Amino acid sequence: RNMGNTFQFSIYNECCGQHVHDYPQILVPLRETLRIWIGNLEYEVTSKELCFIPPDMMHRCHFHSSLLVINISRDVLEKKDSGLLTYPLIIPCRDQITRLVEMIQEELQENPDSKSVRYLYDYFYNKLLESCSTASMRYISDHYDEPITVTQLAEMENYNVTYYNDWFKSQTGFPPSLYLRYVRISKAKELLTQTNFNIMEVAAMVGYSSNSTLTRAFHSLTGMTPKEYRECPCFKKTG
Repeated sequence: RNMGNTFQFSIYNECCGQHVHDYPQILVPLRETLRIWIGNLEYEVTSKELCFIPPDMMHRCHFHSSLLVINISRDVLEKKDSGLLTYPLIIPCRDQITRLVEMIQEELQENPDSKSVRYLYDYFYNKLLESCSTASMRYISDHYDEPITVTQLAEMENYNVTYYNDWFKSQTGFPPSLYLRYVRISKAKELLTQTNFNIMEVAAMVGYSSNSTLTRAFHSLTGMTPKEYRECPCFKKTG
């Protein structure tokens, strides 16, 4: 379904193959667990979770069950987001988010062209943003180019390190160190495709101490080196 040119949502009975697209996407498995590779890492998304895939990130899956797919205009992401939602997220569907998913499904089945679906989705998307807008997550997004420790982040949430690690994973689907790596690599991708800074300069600008450190981190998430990513025509920006 196409709501203007801003949101597209559909329910599919399968999702297979590998691809990349220039818009963000939300996947909500409705019954079975979804196994998906995003970048160079594998994730499992249960029927009680949703998966956010940022733009320009290769992903693949072989899923044969009902799946709610929501495609988002890249412009919406850039207008509403200040550095968040530039990396994959696996988020538990709790309380309001769960109910919103159910309401979107019901509205799609009863009246696919209803304007209320558009408003439901807009509210759902704002709730998604709120779920990853804690103090420590925003600090990572704003200070990714600086040295950051887990102890420092835990103090921002008034948690001890052990509890913070568990809490953070429940919010995002992975530990804070991997979350930080995603933010840094996302920024590196922008610099590689939109500027002429060399690899060493890009490394310093996203918080890595050397070219080799950036390359290892970049390859671990994308399966490519920074040089390969910069030279790949599929990631070239236009306009």
